[in-house]
Amino acid sequence: MIGMLIAALLSTGGFSRDDAWVVVHDDRSSTMHGDMDDIRLARRHLREIGPGYLWFRHEGKEYVVRDGAAIKTIEEAVQPQEELGKTQGDLGRRQADLGQQQAKLGQEQARLGQLQARAAMRQAERDMHGGKSTKADRDDEHEIASIQHELSKAQQTLGREQEKIGREQEKMGREQERLSKEVQRKVEALIEASLKNGTAKPVD
Repeated sequence: MIGMLIAALLSTGGFSRDDAWVVVHDDRSSTMHGDMDDIRLARRHLREIGPGYLWFRHEGKEYVVRDGAAIKTIEEAVQPQEELGKTQGDLGRRQADLGQQQAKLGQEQARLGQLQARAAMRQAERDMHGGKSTKADRDDEHEIASIQHELSKAQQTLGREQEKIGREQEKMGREQERLSKEVQRKVEALIEASLKNGTAKPVD
C-alpha cells in the first residue's frame, strides 16, 4: 500500500498554490503536499539519489534536498498527523459497527411491521364478526409491545453513540487541520532555509 500524507492546504507566505513538496521514502511510500503528478515527478530521481530525500517545486523550479536532518524534521512534524489518522481510522470502524447495528434494528423493525399487520388483520376480522380476542392475539400484542420497547431503547443507545462519534469526528477534523497547517509552516520554513544555505539543488 502506498503510504502518504496529503496536506491539502492553502499555501501561505512566499508559497503559492503551484508550489509542492514530496518526501520520497522509497518507491511506494511518500509524505507530500501536492498531487499524484508531483509524486511521479519526485520519484523520477529515486534511482539516481536513492531513498530518503525531499523534492519540492517553488516558483516553477524543481529542487531536491538530501539533508538527513531536514528529512528527520519533516518526519517528526508529520508524525502527530499520522497518529491522528490512525485514531480517525479506529473511529471509522466504530461508525461501521454502528451501521451494522442499525441494519439489524431495521430487520427487527421489519419483523415488527409484519406482526402489527397480522394483528391489524385479526382485529379487523373480530370487528367484522364480533369475535373476541384469542390467546394468539394476546401473545402477538405482548410480543409487539416488547419489540417496540426494545427497539426504542436500542435506537436511543445508537443515537447517543452516533452523536458522540460525530462530536469526536468534528474535534479530530479541527485538530487535523491545525496539524496540517503546522506541518506546512515547518516545511515551508525548511525549504526557505535550504534555498538560502544551498542544500536545495536544482533538478530538471
